Amino acid sequence: IHDENLETGQLQPIDAIIEVQKRIMSGINFLLENTDCNIVIPCSTGNHPRITDKVHIATETGNSLESLMYHNIAICYENDPRVEMVIGESYHTYLTVYNQTIRLHHGHGIKYNGGVGGIYIPVNKAIAQWNRIKRADIDVLGHWHQQRDGGNFIVNGSLIGYNAYALRIKADFEEPKQAFFLIDKVRGKTIVAPILVDKD
Repeated sequence: IHDENLETGQLQPIDAIIEVQKRIMSGINFLLENTDCNIVIPCSTGNHPRITDKVHIATETGNSLESLMYHNIAICYENDPRVEMVIGESYHTYLTVYNQTIRLHHGHGIKYNGGVGGIYIPVNKAIAQWNRIKRADIDVLGHWHQQRDGGNFIVNGSLIGYNAYALRIKADFEEPKQAFFLIDKVRGKTIVAPILVDKD
């Protein structure tokens, strides 16, 4: 995604996507072996694993190594009725949980230039526009290296924690974390909590 990644990346792009796929499938297999739950996995592509120099807006998913990985995982579980991959074919992926519409996206379609209100204002402006086309109860996104609960949206944290990119976009310092939240059948989104990640 950046020229500097040629120097700082630990793996080549194909090797990295293979490693990520192994880890995701290990988690799926663990859940299959240790629970009786059905597993629904919503998938959205981001701006990182693209095979083009810049994001090709109209054909973003077709130029994404993530998209290839999601479809490959779906093929691996196509005969398992307990696993459902929901793979977005555009910037947004929609999922219905009880009576709630969840809109998932990476978050790179939202522009933010370090304003006083943080990411809340640009995220809410984007949601208001998107809701004019198709309404969602909750937006779930990442990209911004900071976990936030905006009421009608959840911004995921970052597994890599604070780094040079987080410094450049003026993100608040955060330890590596992922967002976790629950949806109640009657009340909608209820508990929101971080999953703290130990880097060691």
